Amino acid sequence: MFNSRHYVPILKWKRAEQGALKLLPDENKERITPLIQLVMPKYETYEELDDVVKKFEEQLPELAEKVIDIWGTRPIFIDVSLLFTVPLKAKSLSEISTNGYKLGGVFIPVIHLSDDQLIKTSAFKLAKDNRNGLCLRLICSDFSDTDKLHGEIADLVRVSGLEEKDIDLLVDIKGTEENGDKYTKYLQLSQNIPNLLAWRTFIFASGSFPKDLSECKLDEENLIPRIDWQSWKKFISSQGLKRKPTFSDYTIQHPIYKEVTQFFHPTASIKYAFEDEWLIMKGQKQKFDKYLASAALLAKDKRFYGEDFSYGDKYISEKAKHFEQYIRNPSIKGTGSTETWLRAGINHHLTLVAHQVANLP
Repeated sequence: MFNSRHYVPILKWKRAEQGALKLLPDENKERITPLIQLVMPKYETYEELDDVVKKFEEQLPELAEKVIDIWGTRPIFIDVSLLFTVPLKAKSLSEISTNGYKLGGVFIPVIHLSDDQLIKTSAFKLAKDNRNGLCLRLICSDFSDTDKLHGEIADLVRVSGLEEKDIDLLVDIKGTEENGDKYTKYLQLSQNIPNLLAWRTFIFASGSFPKDLSECKLDEENLIPRIDWQSWKKFISSQGLKRKPTFSDYTIQHPIYKEVTQFFHPTASIKYAFEDEWLIMKGQKQKFDKYLASAALLAKDKRFYGEDFSYGDKYISEKAKHFEQYIRNPSIKGTGSTETWLRAGINHHLTLVAHQVANLP
């Protein structure tokens, strides 16, 4: 389906991420196949869970149409692992993939080796009925016993009724370590997966964005190395790989999703990707004017990619210009919100990585 000059971002299916994807130009969308992770609506107490599940199920009929409105009929991976119950996961995977197929979309179901058989059976049926195949997502714990892993993979292929050429193989190690050793370890282990060259695609995912910005300082330049990108770039030029992987990351978000973080107000911080690192311009919680001040500084920085680079960069540039008006009259609106700034940061990141991957020497 694609090779190592492609990009697979892993994104939660939330409004900021949806907007970041939709606002990409077609040229960049052709370079990207997103993996979207469906998430539950917000809730505050466990007593609300039944209502939350019901609310989510009520939204299912429109989900496929929403995805196509945002992404078109291009291929997209659908992951339900963050949903709450096995029946809900199986139902969601089936309904959104089936509806997407009817609308002309290419929705590829994602499964894990540890998934309940109900989910796997649903995914196998969808893969064959919709003729879009499926994606097998491996995680670090799967590699604790490589002989067992290879046997489980062989069993899954056999039971599914598919062949490796029908399956996208995604190795997802979640967080990286500062020195990149974890990346090296699992990339090398993944090279020993049987019939590696036969799988439809081979994707290697990780994320090095921090879980929070507590280590970042206010009103100072904070630079965080993009260890995931640096590690992949180093290995992709290696002649010793049996198969070069497609790059996959979690953009400007931590790879481990925690429901509890939904209920805390984040700082008014700009998160901006450079070639090999992220710039964090940290602000205070709910001090939205800090967004404008930081945007004004970033827009003057020689490392800024310019307002024509992406929607996200245009947004930053416009907010930087608005800063002069705002400081004269703070009662006017226009600072942006947590959602709009996250959308801009993700959109810039997606654009940058799509260009980086496509233009490797």
